Amino acid sequence: MLILIAESKTMTPCDGMINECDYMSHRPALESDAAEIMSNLRSLSAESLCGSVKLSLPMVRKLQQMIYEFPNKASGSKAMNAFTGVVFKAFSYQTLGEASRVRTNGRVRIISSLYGWLKPDDIIKSYRFDFTTPLAPDGKTFSSYWRDSVTKLLLKEIEKQDCHDVLNLLPGDAARCIDWKVINSWVKVWKADFKEVHPGAVMRTPNAGRLKTLRGRLLRQIINEDIMSPEQLVSIIGDGYIGPDSIDVSGNILFHSIADN
Repeated sequence: MLILIAESKTMTPCDGMINECDYMSHRPALESDAAEIMSNLRSLSAESLCGSVKLSLPMVRKLQQMIYEFPNKASGSKAMNAFTGVVFKAFSYQTLGEASRVRTNGRVRIISSLYGWLKPDDIIKSYRFDFTTPLAPDGKTFSSYWRDSVTKLLLKEIEKQDCHDVLNLLPGDAARCIDWKVINSWVKVWKADFKEVHPGAVMRTPNAGRLKTLRGRLLRQIINEDIMSPEQLVSIIGDGYIGPDSIDVSGNILFHSIADN
C-alpha cells in the first residue's frame, strides 16, 4: 500500500552540509523543473512576489533568500527531516527504528508545491509556497503545473511496486496535483476520514490542527506495524482514534476520535 502525504508550509533551514555523491543519489525526480521555477523567480522584486504569494513582506524577503540559495547543492536536508508541520511532528520520523525508516522510504511519497514528487530521503532546499501559488511557468498554479508529471510518477511507482492500493492522506490543494481518474483505473484509492465523537453521539470533523495530528499518528502506526493493506486498518486502536468495523467499496475509511474537552 503506497501512502501519499503533502508538504508542510514550515520547514527547517535545510542548511546541513551535503556532499555531491549524496546529493546525486538522492536527487528529486523533478528537481530540474524546480530549478527552472526558482531561476525564473530570481528577477522578481519582493513587491512583485507579494502579489502572488500569501506572505508578509518580511517573509517574502526570506523567500527571496531561498530562491537565491537554491542552486547551492552543497547544503540541504532529506525531505522527511526538512518539513516541520503538524503531520510531520506527529509522524516523528526521527524517532522511528531503522526498519520503520526503511519502510517509510519505500512506501511514503510526499507531494510538494515546488518539487512535485518527493521520496522521504530526497535531498531538498527550503522554500515557502503553496499549491495555489501562480508562479509556475505560464502563470499556472503549482497544482495545475505538476498534474501530468506527478500522475505519471505515481503510475510509475505503482507499477514498480506492483501496488494494488493507494492511501490518500492529502489535503485538497495537494490532491489536485494528481489526475485521480487515471489513478483509479489502475489501483484502488483509499482516503482516511476522521470524525470526532461529541456528547450526545454527535459526529464532527476535527479542526484542521487536530486532523493533521491524527493523519500523522495514523501514518506512524501504519509504518511501525507494517500495515500493508486497507483491510488491516479494520478495528485498529491508535493514539486518539479507532479504526472502522469494516471497509466498503466507497474507498473512504472512517476513523473515530474522542473530542478533546
